Formats: sequence, C-alpha cells, structure tokens
Amino acid sequence: MWRTHEQWAVRRLGIVRPALDDESIPRIEALADVAAQRQALTAALDRMTDLERDAVRLRVLEELDYQTIAARLGCSESTARGRVHRGLARLARLLEVAR
Repeated sequence: MWRTHEQWAVRRLGIVRPALDDESIPRIEALADVAAQRQALTAALDRMTDLERDAVRLRVLEELDYQTIAARLGCSESTARGRVHRGLARLARLLEVAR
C-alpha cells in the first residue's frame, strides 16, 4: 500500500526518477558506504530476538501486510503489528549505538 502512496506522491510532485544503469548502482553503493552499513545492520540483526528479526524481515524485506505476517508468525494481527513496531524500534536503537 505504501508503494501506491509513494507513486502518487512522485507523480503529484512531478518527480522524474532517473534510470539506473549497470554503472550507477556500484557508484551509489560506494557513495553510501554500503559495505559498512551492511556490516552494522548484520551485527544489529544478530542482536535481535528471532521474533523481532522475523517480524521485521516479513514487513520490510518481504513487504507483507500485517494479516499475512500474523498468519506466518501464528499470532493475532495486533500482536504482529506490535512485534514489527518493537523490532524496528530495537533495530533503530542498535544501529544508533553502532555509529
């Protein structure tokens, strides 16, 4: 759903997204120091509980809705929302400490 809002906002603002070629992605990764960020993210994820990590993975990486996350985790939708929220908050704290 957020992609729909994002696409609407991009169209409404008249933003043109530049096309990425094979040379652009490595350049962007180098500028963003992706290797260091990936290392910090991996370390932070390793410090999270399985429940936190699974909830964040399902929501952020797999982009699933809360109903589907709840079914996958075997809990209620409100519990799934709470796990995602707590997982993201913990991840943010862990990444802040790593800086």
